[in-house]
Amino acid sequence: MKKIISILTLLLTLTSFSQQRIIEIAEIRTGKTMYYEDNQNVKIRTLDGKKHKGILKLVDNETFLVENETIKIDSLQSIKINPKGINQIKNIVLYTGLTIVATGLILATAGNNAAFLVLTAGTGITIGAGIIEGINGYNSVSKWNFKIVEKQP
Repeated sequence: MKKIISILTLLLTLTSFSQQRIIEIAEIRTGKTMYYEDNQNVKIRTLDGKKHKGILKLVDNETFLVENETIKIDSLQSIKINPKGINQIKNIVLYTGLTIVATGLILATAGNNAAFLVLTAGTGITIGAGIIEGINGYNSVSKWNFKIVEKQP
């Protein structure tokens, strides 16, 4: 029993004192800082124009992994948190709006007078999906400085 307690205490001590890496971004103008930790779902763009979505894995002080691609911190153009809940809501709103627009088009070809109202409602709902996407904007290299640092306990 004492061995089990000793092993558990040792494991808890090691995990609590081990330092973790995080991506620290600092706003150039105000100095405000934000942090991205391991295992966060992110969407990033690199300087060469590639887009990556996936779980963030920090490798060392210069590189990180997203969707099994190694990316250097120096080649990062922009980053944002990509929460799955907001993505699901955005997709539901988008597909609902597009379905209503399609219904409006069908009504318009049939000569129904309600087609304009249905098309307007569907367009508004579809635009709402874009607004939901814009709520959580990108943090780009033009306004933020990126670096990987050790998280202090």
